[in-house]
Amino acid sequence: MKRILFLTAIIISLQTTAQNISYKEYMERVMKDNIALTAKSLDIDIADAGVTASQVFNDPTLAISYTNSEDWSKGLGQGIEVELGKTFTFGVRRERMDIADSERKQSIALLEEYIRNFRADATIAYLEHLRAGMIHAEAVEVHGKLSEVATNDSIRFIKGDIAESDWLESRMAQGVARNAVLDAETELCKTAITMGYYMNSLKGAEELKGAGTLEISEEPASMQEYINTALERRPDIIIAIESADIAKARARFNKAQRRPELDVNIGATYNFSNPDFTTLKAGIAVPLKFSSLNKGERIIDATLTHQAEIEVNEARLQVETEVMQAYRTFGFVSKQAETFSRAMLNDMRKVVESKRRAYELGEIPFLDYLIVQRNENEMRHQYIDALFKKAVAWVELQRTTGIDLQYRAK
Repeated sequence: MKRILFLTAIIISLQTTAQNISYKEYMERVMKDNIALTAKSLDIDIADAGVTASQVFNDPTLAISYTNSEDWSKGLGQGIEVELGKTFTFGVRRERMDIADSERKQSIALLEEYIRNFRADATIAYLEHLRAGMIHAEAVEVHGKLSEVATNDSIRFIKGDIAESDWLESRMAQGVARNAVLDAETELCKTAITMGYYMNSLKGAEELKGAGTLEISEEPASMQEYINTALERRPDIIIAIESADIAKARARFNKAQRRPELDVNIGATYNFSNPDFTTLKAGIAVPLKFSSLNKGERIIDATLTHQAEIEVNEARLQVETEVMQAYRTFGFVSKQAETFSRAMLNDMRKVVESKRRAYELGEIPFLDYLIVQRNENEMRHQYIDALFKKAVAWVELQRTTGIDLQYRAK
C-alpha cells in the first residue's frame, strides 16, 4: 500500500508541474525561436550580398612614375609620368550577375528544403512525446493494478490462503511493472527535452507535456495528386534546377572570359627641366588569348552543364519514388491501426479483470492472471505503436510532397 501511495504521489506531482503545450503552440515557438533555423536563414542575407557584389565594375588603374637623368647637358633632367588605364570586358559582368542571381534562388530553395525537413522532424519529436506519454500512462496503470494485487497477496499469504510461490510471483511482477514505469518516465523525459531543443529552450523542458492524441483525422488524396504537387513544389527539385542554371551561367561566364579584352590607356609626361618635352599619349591594347583556343575548359563546362541537367531528372525521379513509398507506407500502417479498436481493447480489459477476480477467489494460479495481463499490455503497446506509425507516416507523406505540414489529431 505504501508503494501505491508513493507512486500516486509521484503522478500527482508530475501532473501538477507539467506544462501542457498544444502542437500549434509548440510549432509556433519552434519556428520563431530555434537558433539553427535562424542561423540557416542568414544564408539568404549572404546570397543577397553576393548579388550586390556581382554588380560592381572592374576598377581602373593609375600609374605614376618619376624620372631623373643626371645628364643635364642633354636637357633631360627630371620628369613625371601619369597614366590612367581601364580594361573593358564584354559580357563578363552580366554573366557574373546571372550566377549570383541563380545562387540566390538556390539559397532560398535550400532554406525552404531545410524548413521542410525541420518542420517534419520537429513534428515527429512531438509525436514521440505523445507516444511516450501514452506508454507511461499505461505503465502507471498496470503497476497500480499489480501493486494492489501484491499488497492483497501479502495479507492472503499470511492468512495461508495462497501458496508462497504465488505471493513471490506477484511481488516480482510488481517489481517488473515498477521498472516499466521508470523506463517509461525516462523516455517521457527524454522526448520532452528533445521538444525543448527544437524550441531553443531547455529550461523547464522536462516538465513539458504534449496535448492531444496520436489518432489523426486525415484522409489522403490520390497518389498522382501528391506526385504532381511534389514535382511542382519540392525545394530539392528547385535546387537541382538552379544548380543547372548555375552550371550554364558559369559556362557562359568562362566563355566571356575567353573573349578578347580591351585595355585603354591615356597619360601625360611632364619634364621639369624642359617643359617643351611634355607629351600626351593614348593607347589601346588587346591581349592575344591563344590559351582560349584550348578546348579543355569548354569540354569541362559542357560536361558540367550536361551533368547538372541529368541531376535534375534524377531529382524528379527521386521525388516521385519517395512520394510513392510514403503513400504506400501510409496505406499499410493505416490498415494496421484499423485492426485495433477501442471495443477490442475494452474487451481485453474485461478479460483481465475477470482473470484477476478468478485469481483472488483462488480459482486459478497467479501465472494465469499474469499471462493475460501481459497480453493486454502487449496489445495496448501495439495499439499505441500503430497509432504512432500512422501519424508519422502522415507526416512523412506531407514531407515528401513538399506541402505545408499539418497535423490534426482527433
